[in-house]
Amino acid sequence: MIFKKIFSVVTGFVTIGLLSSVFAKIQGLLVPASMHLFDQDTWNFFDIIQLVIKLSCVYISCITGGLITSLSGGENKQHYMVGISIMLVVGWLWISTVHPTWFWLTLLVGILPSVILGRKMRRTAHIK
Repeated sequence: MIFKKIFSVVTGFVTIGLLSSVFAKIQGLLVPASMHLFDQDTWNFFDIIQLVIKLSCVYISCITGGLITSLSGGENKQHYMVGISIMLVVGWLWISTVHPTWFWLTLLVGILPSVILGRKMRRTAHIK
């Protein structure tokens, strides 16, 4: 039983990290300038659109991670553990890059609700 709970946290965390990395790589291939957004002090409209796309990709990853955590046998506590651990990683990334504050705050605010939404999607769909 304990193994199942630990496994659900690990699979949720890895899912979010892996999907976020894949989405970032795809965005970097399609729009190479998006890889240097965090080095800039100012952004134009196109840059802000790229940051919003990055936010959306991380939120989709968090929803999927919440769903995978549920499918792996995770309960409420495990979802909160996944969400908080991802928030800690994002906090570390924020400290590393600093700019832009609105992006990091919006990202941090949306992580836990996205993970919980993934859990609710499983319950609503009755996926076993």
